[in-house]
Amino acid sequence: MLEQVNGLISSVIKNSLYLVDYQKTKIMELGHSLKGNAKVFIVTEANWTVPIAWFGLYSPIYMIALGLSKVEVGLVTSLGIAVAAIGTILGATISDRLGHKKTLMIFDSLSWPVSMLIFAFAQNIWWFIAGTIINNLCMIVLGAWQCLFIEDTPKEKRANIYAFLQIMLNGASLLVPIAGLIVDGFGLVTACRIMYLISAVSMGFGLYYRGKHMKETEAGRLVIKEKKKYNFNEELAKFKTAFLHIKERKQLFWYCVVQILVGFALVMWNTYYPIFLTDPKGIGLADSEISIYPFIFAIVMISIILIFIPHVKENKFKKYLVFATIFSVISALLYVIAPAHKGFFIATAFILNGISMAFFRPLSDAYSMNLLTDTERSRIVSVFNTIIILAM
Repeated sequence: MLEQVNGLISSVIKNSLYLVDYQKTKIMELGHSLKGNAKVFIVTEANWTVPIAWFGLYSPIYMIALGLSKVEVGLVTSLGIAVAAIGTILGATISDRLGHKKTLMIFDSLSWPVSMLIFAFAQNIWWFIAGTIINNLCMIVLGAWQCLFIEDTPKEKRANIYAFLQIMLNGASLLVPIAGLIVDGFGLVTACRIMYLISAVSMGFGLYYRGKHMKETEAGRLVIKEKKKYNFNEELAKFKTAFLHIKERKQLFWYCVVQILVGFALVMWNTYYPIFLTDPKGIGLADSEISIYPFIFAIVMISIILIFIPHVKENKFKKYLVFATIFSVISALLYVIAPAHKGFFIATAFILNGISMAFFRPLSDAYSMNLLTDTERSRIVSVFNTIIILAM
């Protein structure tokens, strides 16, 4: 009997080490496919993703702790969406005047460190309104960011590049339990102020590195060389043309519809799920306890990305996107039926959602970028993002 137990333990350890080694190998394979700007972004992504994972979980509860009502939390979020919509409209125009790199450096420097400092010292709703307006100006750089990120990356490599990006984005959630410990040690309000201050410093270092090592895109260099003057009617015509491109191209149109639905669900969930998990009328968990669920989500998502995504061919993207959507629906139903104080239901829902997002995020991003040419990408991405945000 003892020998059987020892054999079982040895087998578990051996298989666990194999899985760790396998995932390490896959990360190295994905890492070797990174070149140029994509590598610069990935290297610095943790400067944003770790702080965002921390305060993203606790910011709605932080607002309520400082006296905002749940309705006011929703209003602040809605204001952010409105500013983001304006930012995406202006994004392509500004990029066409300044170039991609300069646009990113100017508006990321304004929207991230500055807004983090405002949130760190927030006292009431007006501080959150100011911080939210400034923070959502980051949407101005979205098109420029995407162009800088994938330039010189072959189509067949883009799913891997976006998969690696998702590892960085969600790998940060592995460190969310640290935020839970900070909350447990300092109390919610003080802990959140500390997190925002750390965010400002971290993002400042990331911007310095990007400014030093990032290269302007070929399209960006042409824009800077031409130095076009701003013409409102011309910009409106370009916006209309790009909108018609989306409307007339069936794949782009339906992809846009799906992204609107997914985006709406994510905005509502990310705004209210920390409140839902901690409210006595919801699941009723302690503030410090909820940090374990993003950790579970990240473990599942990263494992799925490493094991499956590198093997998914472009002609199978849509099939796996449907598969991901089904898992997301099941996950949402579990949240609805979860009884109070039953973390098992929530953990299962986060596991299923992790599987869903592991397929959906990298494949949907690569799918949309592969539909566009290099010359039309910046303008159509700007219009595309504007439509999605306005629809939410």
